[in-house]
Amino acid sequence: MMVKHPTCSPQHYRLQHARSDLPLPQYELPYEEYRVTDLDGNVYMSNRFIGHTIRQSHFAHNLPYFQAGPSHSHSEMYDFVLAYRCRQLPAECDSWFTRPRHGNWPTPEMLHIARELGCFLLPDGHCFSEHSALEWRVSPSLIERHLMFSMETIHIHCYVTLKLLKKDTINAYLNGNGKLTSFHCKTALFYAREQLLPEMWTDDHLFDCIIYCLKLLLEWTIRGHCPHYIMDEVNLFDGKLNSEQRGRLQTILTIIIETHLAPLALVKTDDLGLRLLHNVYTVAIWDMTPRRAVCQGITGFLSVYVNGRQMVYVRDMLHAVTDRSPDEACLYLHSLITELPLQQLHRHNSERTLSRLDAVNRDSLIRYLQQHLASTAASICLQQGIHMGSRILAWYDEAMNTDVASTRLKLASMLYCKGDLQLAADVLEDVERRYNITVQAMCGCGRMDPLVRKANELFIEVVNDEDIDVLSTDRVAYCVRFLPQEAFCVPPILHYEMVRAVGDDFQHRRRADRKWMNWAVVDSRPFLHYLQYLTFRGLGLRHRQLQALRSLVVSIRDGHRQHQLFHPETATHLFAHCMEMENQPDLALDLYLKSQSAMPRNNAANWHIRRLAGLQ
Repeated sequence: MMVKHPTCSPQHYRLQHARSDLPLPQYELPYEEYRVTDLDGNVYMSNRFIGHTIRQSHFAHNLPYFQAGPSHSHSEMYDFVLAYRCRQLPAECDSWFTRPRHGNWPTPEMLHIARELGCFLLPDGHCFSEHSALEWRVSPSLIERHLMFSMETIHIHCYVTLKLLKKDTINAYLNGNGKLTSFHCKTALFYAREQLLPEMWTDDHLFDCIIYCLKLLLEWTIRGHCPHYIMDEVNLFDGKLNSEQRGRLQTILTIIIETHLAPLALVKTDDLGLRLLHNVYTVAIWDMTPRRAVCQGITGFLSVYVNGRQMVYVRDMLHAVTDRSPDEACLYLHSLITELPLQQLHRHNSERTLSRLDAVNRDSLIRYLQQHLASTAASICLQQGIHMGSRILAWYDEAMNTDVASTRLKLASMLYCKGDLQLAADVLEDVERRYNITVQAMCGCGRMDPLVRKANELFIEVVNDEDIDVLSTDRVAYCVRFLPQEAFCVPPILHYEMVRAVGDDFQHRRRADRKWMNWAVVDSRPFLHYLQYLTFRGLGLRHRQLQALRSLVVSIRDGHRQHQLFHPETATHLFAHCMEMENQPDLALDLYLKSQSAMPRNNAANWHIRRLAGLQ
């Protein structure tokens, strides 16, 4: 007998054994250990005996055993749930049959069949109940199955897309902090199917239908209540997402909606994201009309995404250089530049299929490699005190259009280390002129996530409004990377970034970080102002030196530019070193300590703190 006890959560009941002759409780139960008597003398059946019995049976027959909620199975591939069939529909389901509907789904015939299908009682208590062992959950699974079988192909496409986003984008962003489930997606589909007019469910409006489902999920996330489609008093977020986790879910859902499903480019299943990205990107590149090719949200997201992805490719290529001698590094980089066919790109590509994006941007990748070749060769010359040939400067020149800043800053850094201060100042002035308010900072070290970091709004507007290549290099500024082989082209303070590990720090690096943390990497804007400070200091231009220092502080501390800063600890170290040169060691030490506090491991601040302590 189903008993709606006052302590029962929505969708849950307690069970009492009934006598065979009368509809009255039976107090003598076959399993004494699985009965519970309350203060009023009522005897209820625990929901634990089913799982216990199945578990013992599996162990007795030496069979594998897997449990997932109320499911007990011999294989992870299958869910088996033992349940009781309700003799009549529970009261919680009544409102679903009678509530007003604007559309024509479910049809009266479907509702009639659904009423006949009935419900089950599963041995599964509510996650927040103090008496969860006594509660049995109502499951209208046959009704839901009936509803799903009424879906047409367009509805299934919508549902599958939601599941792909859930699996590869949403839950990946939540990173184990809560979970959006397929049942949440199915619930959104049910409500959308009921509320949207039939003419909306066409291939031309598929994305609109998907976004409508996402907006339903977003609305429920904001309210903190995801209603069960058939029993709307039930909150499907219970036990899945707390308030903090719903905040993160709200963020990712908002991003997906505002970018018009652009994060589909991140879906790895069946290479869907890769194929979608290539199709959209190819249209945008060859037609040179991204605004007409794709909607504005996708165009802006696409530009940030593919630029960052290209930087990751280069990072992986350069990782093979790290342990080579400077001469060997030069030969290796030169071989990559002169023999960079599509097969070479494929070897460095982690995806299963060769990207058309790589083929289109072969020249761009070569320019970036030339930047490192030029700097490595120049470093060898500076180390050995030999003349720097015209070929090295030609390599710098050929790499100049990589972006608005990184190659030029590496050239200015080399000129500063060489002692050509006026030439360095001229190059830095050119960088500052190019680095206008529409420029988007980029990082390929693994710290730039287009789903998390909000892009420069002015950059997005320019990409959306102008008929330009989404990979336009005159509107992005990559972080500046120096390999250990380029050490003599780097201001000495950045040498510490190449040996940032202290003790067992290396063991605490993420896999992606191990590919670049032995390099000196700094964001373009703070490095620009730091080089200006050094150069003007060497030229004796005190007024411009202090102006550069103020600009450096703004680039680090301005709240509007925080989303453009991917290596804040390194930028802080540059500022602290300026304070050292300003004869303010206490302030410098305080900055190093703050950097260490924010990032205790794999941080060059640990070396700077020891260095200053030794000086004092």
